[in-house]
Amino acid sequence: MASEFHVKKTLSLAFQDGINADGDPIIKRYSYSNIKKTATPDALLATAQAIAGLCKGTQRGFTTIDNNDLLP
Repeated sequence: MASEFHVKKTLSLAFQDGINADGDPIIKRYSYSNIKKTATPDALLATAQAIAGLCKGTQRGFTTIDNNDLLP
């Protein structure tokens, strides 16, 4: 039976920074890696909101990305 081993967590923030010539939104993404494995969703959201206050553009969303190793 396979198992997963958590390796890394990344916090990603997306902002709309205008519109291109075709009328599509220009999305800028900022990623912060090496997030503590023990970070709670509430703490991650509070951190993302604090960082968002320092960024220009319209907030489009926050995501987390987990990288895991699969072991046999």
